[in-house]
Amino acid sequence: MYRTRALRMTQNGRVFYVAVIPAGTLVDMARVDVWDPDDPRGMSGYQRAPSLARKRQIAEYVSGHDAIMPAGGLLNARAANGGDGSSYGEVLDFVPDWEEGNLAYGELTIPDTAQPLRIVDMQHRLGGYEYAIERGGHDELRDFPLVVTIADGLSLHEEVEQFHLINTTQKKVRTDLARRLLVIQAQDTDRRLALDERGKLWEAKGPVIAAILNSEEGAWQAKILPPNKSKREQPATVVRETSFVNSLKPILQTPYFVRQREEDAAKLLSRYWEAIARVFPEAMRHPQGHVLQKTPGVFSLHAIAPEVFELARDRAGRGAIDADTLYEVLRPLESLGSEFWASDNEAGAAVYGSMKGFRMLASQLRQLLPELAIR
Repeated sequence: MYRTRALRMTQNGRVFYVAVIPAGTLVDMARVDVWDPDDPRGMSGYQRAPSLARKRQIAEYVSGHDAIMPAGGLLNARAANGGDGSSYGEVLDFVPDWEEGNLAYGELTIPDTAQPLRIVDMQHRLGGYEYAIERGGHDELRDFPLVVTIADGLSLHEEVEQFHLINTTQKKVRTDLARRLLVIQAQDTDRRLALDERGKLWEAKGPVIAAILNSEEGAWQAKILPPNKSKREQPATVVRETSFVNSLKPILQTPYFVRQREEDAAKLLSRYWEAIARVFPEAMRHPQGHVLQKTPGVFSLHAIAPEVFELARDRAGRGAIDADTLYEVLRPLESLGSEFWASDNEAGAAVYGSMKGFRMLASQLRQLLPELAIR
């Protein structure tokens, strides 16, 4: 039996309690109704087993010294009779101190017979606390206060309905906007370090670099479609920011670029594309009719960029890597000609329309680069 202060509300005859309960208590008295694949009728449970990786990720966060978790979860004290409407507000015990309309405040009792409470929405968040407490040794998190809404007497079918509603109507944050959130996080030194430790720092740096290239004079000025903008609004754009940033991964994860500020990385990439413009001038002048600045071009040319920069560094010695040096490295690619990148060329780059194809295209371009001589 567990007692706590709670706010009661009713919605169309259903009774709910909003309460603040310690994480350790919730771990002990709440369970996920996991689907059993061995049930021949398919009627046992309805949720997937919690992902250990997600639990571990949340545990890593909540174990931090300044972690917060204000978002509430949904639990259900399921009706023992299957739920015909007669159990609404009857599974749990509540003594009000104050009432007004559909609201009341008082003492909520969760009897042993009502446990385990069924987790409808919160399994990974609560699982993260369970992991941190039981596997991570963070016993102090047992007292961490969590907000929950507890339904009193919903049937299994109503519980499943809520689970389905929550998980099919929630729209995942778009990748480009999610990365903008990482950009904001990266402004804080500790969070930037945490992103680096998780191998995510490149995703925070990429949108900044893309925004610089998109706003400054050069090959990419006004060519990258940013979040919350449509092609109709910006018809001159040729590639989405999501794709452009994804293509930067092999560059931004190299030691040479890891140590650079976003502004300096953007400067070098601008020089790189200035050199590419010299190699394929016609394709650069008419980007809509060519795939040089679309996904086949950006993914393949960014895939070989780390090698191009290493070759350029070797030639530049202690000097700065400029567009002239990069052009000298890339000049053998002139043998392909701008026609290679034409959108209607069925024997050129346009036929490579997948990640596997982009890797094949990068390999083809790589064969044309000069070798690095060891002195």
